[in-house]
Amino acid sequence: MLRISYGQLAGYVDRFAHALDALGVRAGDPVAFQLPNRWETCALLLACLRIGAVAVPVMAGYGARDLESVLGAAQARVCVVPDRWEGTSPAQVLADLAPTLPWLRHRVVLGDAAATGAVDFTRHFVRTPHERYRRDGWLPLPAGLADRICLAVTSLGLHCAHSMAMHTPNTLHAGLDPRSRVTAFTALPLATLPSLLHTVVGPLTHGATVVLQDVWDPETALDLMASTHVRAALATPAQWAELAAAQEQRPRPPGRLEHALLPGRAGVTTRLAHQVHETLRVPLDVTASAARADDSDLAPADAGRHRPRTRGPASPLAVWQRDAGGLRPVWERDHGPDADRLTGLDEEGRTVEEVGGVFLVPVTEVEEHLLTHPHVAEAAVVASTDPEHGELACAVVVPEGDPPSLLDLRAHLLSRGILASHLPARLELVPALPRSENGRVLRHRLQDTLPTP
Repeated sequence: MLRISYGQLAGYVDRFAHALDALGVRAGDPVAFQLPNRWETCALLLACLRIGAVAVPVMAGYGARDLESVLGAAQARVCVVPDRWEGTSPAQVLADLAPTLPWLRHRVVLGDAAATGAVDFTRHFVRTPHERYRRDGWLPLPAGLADRICLAVTSLGLHCAHSMAMHTPNTLHAGLDPRSRVTAFTALPLATLPSLLHTVVGPLTHGATVVLQDVWDPETALDLMASTHVRAALATPAQWAELAAAQEQRPRPPGRLEHALLPGRAGVTTRLAHQVHETLRVPLDVTASAARADDSDLAPADAGRHRPRTRGPASPLAVWQRDAGGLRPVWERDHGPDADRLTGLDEEGRTVEEVGGVFLVPVTEVEEHLLTHPHVAEAAVVASTDPEHGELACAVVVPEGDPPSLLDLRAHLLSRGILASHLPARLELVPALPRSENGRVLRHRLQDTLPTP
């Protein structure tokens, strides 16, 4: 276990900021990084804030196609990746993509950088005291940092179409959860907004402790949380199921965990909530940003009308979407082909109704394509928690005539150009979909009634 003090972290943040400056990064320049949950990731994010650069965290599970899509959209000047990660070679992938990315000035590799001719992260960022040798003296703080765009959170959709939610330090601060004032742990990648808020921005704002695990393992996570006295932990429903199973298999003394948090309500069942409460003795709850997203949904008013969705201070300053005319402030609700989709975005810039683990499946679009199948009368896509593969998309279908098989539906979706990573992994046939008085599909009821896989 590696421990870093606040003093050490502050020193590294300044050094990383000067290291970025030495690479020619200036205020407003995008800096992408595809790194696991390590202290270097936190320091690099804070270094971007320090010099006014835009941090562009990239999910570690993204392959060449998705990484190229994100880097091309962000026009990142610098990209930091590890040499190896869970059997893949992100450094080689980035080297192969570099000729197609004219804005990318520097490839930086954590690990063996020589093999791909990249900048060595440890040598350039960690060991070189750039702050001592800068000709113009200590890096000054750019003016107006609080309202400058500092973070671009990416969400991929169909056909590599995606959105990027642009946040400022002020919108990040407004999105903090009161429960982030304590020692916090995250099982989610630091490329996600809930993880960044819960285990970087929140605890560091209030002088608390951040606990990270670079490679997910439920047994190790439980031991780590116990030894560091974690009081608030953030994980997906599938990860909470793994933690509960690990605790049930090898019971540990009760620790100090008080808050079992989720990034959203998708994939949560009463069965899972009961399992977590029985084994870990804590109730499942969602983060503050997820609760705000749920509360901001359109809902019937007393007079039968609908309340408008309002954007709070934690909303992104702007959203960029492919083929949507560039950046668009979140208060622009109309006059565009994707205006309706923009008004339905949450703090991460993604639609509220998305499911999946690493690769988020856009529910509405997949459902629309399912309805084009001749043997599908109604369709809904909900989250299904698989003990081995995590959160997966489950297609719940009311058949028309002969019931279709999962293979039939997957082949149909592929024929309509949907990515393989967005295909449903499970099929459930039902006589009817549960709906509210307004005709809206009751997804949580569907999830609760799904048989255990």
